[in-house]
Amino acid sequence: MAQRERCSSLIASKGWDDAGHFEDVGKSGWDPGVHRPGFEEMMAAVRGGHVDAVVVFSLSRLTRRGALEAMKIIDELERYGVRLVSVEEPYLDTSTPVGIGILAIIAGLAQQESDLKSAYISSTKDTLRRAGSHVSGIAPFGFRAERETRGELTVIRLIPDPVEAPVVRDMASWIGDGLTASAVSKRLNEFGVPTKAAGMGEAGAKRIAARRARGSSEAVGGAGWTSSTVLRVLRDPRLAGYAMEWQGREAKTKDADGNVIPGKAGKRVILRDGEGRPVESHDAIIPADEWWKLQDVLDGRTKTVVRSGRRVPALLAGHGLLFCDVCGSVMVCDKRSGKLYYKCNRAGGIVPGHGGLVISMADADDEVARKVWARLTAMDPSDEDDREWLAEAARRFAHQRDTSQREAERAAARAELEHVRDALRTLYQDRQEGLYAGEVGTKMFRESVERLTAHEERTAARLAELDAAVGASIEIPAEWTTHEGDPIGEGTPWRAWDLEERREFLGLFIDSVRIAKAVGRGRNANTRDRVVIRWAEHPHKD
Repeated sequence: MAQRERCSSLIASKGWDDAGHFEDVGKSGWDPGVHRPGFEEMMAAVRGGHVDAVVVFSLSRLTRRGALEAMKIIDELERYGVRLVSVEEPYLDTSTPVGIGILAIIAGLAQQESDLKSAYISSTKDTLRRAGSHVSGIAPFGFRAERETRGELTVIRLIPDPVEAPVVRDMASWIGDGLTASAVSKRLNEFGVPTKAAGMGEAGAKRIAARRARGSSEAVGGAGWTSSTVLRVLRDPRLAGYAMEWQGREAKTKDADGNVIPGKAGKRVILRDGEGRPVESHDAIIPADEWWKLQDVLDGRTKTVVRSGRRVPALLAGHGLLFCDVCGSVMVCDKRSGKLYYKCNRAGGIVPGHGGLVISMADADDEVARKVWARLTAMDPSDEDDREWLAEAARRFAHQRDTSQREAERAAARAELEHVRDALRTLYQDRQEGLYAGEVGTKMFRESVERLTAHEERTAARLAELDAAVGASIEIPAEWTTHEGDPIGEGTPWRAWDLEERREFLGLFIDSVRIAKAVGRGRNANTRDRVVIRWAEHPHKD
């Protein structure tokens, strides 16, 4: 406002008519990628012959990109008979040769000042970024920003927003329940949940308008949720408390002929310290281990299959535990004539001898529960297999009960290790299918293997350290191994537990359940013999 008033005063003192003012609030005169609607409107007025002179507060308000850029603007002004006058530099008048010479000097100084400032800002941002600080832009959806002093640095830490964070947790839960990103975005729009920009009101509308002016998004009716927006939110490592950095991001540039070379959006990845450990800098919205599991679901690596149309609560199906012994596919819930079944998710006829496999849910649940309790009560302390089995169950039980930060890190490290091993398996599979042919492909393959292998080694070593630091001080309840009578009858813990507690119990002692093909039909079917249990083993046991 003060700069505008100074310009108006100069115009009045010279007896000129004020043809209007043009301004770009918050826009950089240095960045060539920034859209400056005020500047473009002014040049349109110049080209239309509506002005005789352009008055600026200072040359740095016009451009900071140096003398060459300034001279290009001056040349165009002169082409239309328009002079340039500066309030702060009264000696700058482009109607005289001296003014043109001074213009070149001032423009050069403006560029030098801008370059020094830009270099300082970039260096400061890099220091803050390596410290895990949020360095630019608004806080991501689900968070709000809070300043915090760490040593000599003042960093910006992200903390859960009381309104948006519950929405993020709901989104993760819906994805875990089997909804697609598109279905989640549709549900958010139906519920009227605003996006980050929409929730900012006028400021958000300006951000959207500027983004569209740069051609980075299509003009739509409003700032609604889309599948890409949902995925961008849920893939952000900051949800788990990790600091993040950009990988593969490239700015838009131009070639020698002035043609635009599109940039690359890149992706957010976890920021790591010199030893490969994740930098934890923010308050998590989702626990780290749950975030890693969410990434597996988004990447399609989860074993869970959900039939939303026939979704029913089940003890064994729906969480990667129950499989068909014929084809290896997961089994899902089914309901026929009011009776519940587990059935193979793969259609019949695909695998030879596999005509679709079904088993009564009640019979399968009962058989699994009885087999687990039977082994528990018949344990032989002198049997090495029984001792290892019970030790693994005790480790898992300790994991269920331990909610400390260390256990959360252990869970995250385990999930991360499986994540990187899956990536290695996919890489080798792609190589076998010929996707890394030729000299360039071979080089890319080797570099990827080296990078992922180093990542795997660092993660495995960190997990070993964490495992060693946690003693097996928690043991499973003694009454589980000494119970007499019907272990799942009236008055037993099993009968008192809800579905989730029963799932947790079984997860201590078994890794999977496979259902074999039936022999016989109806009452003559060997239902109980079809249930094959794979007992719990340590995940790193060879």
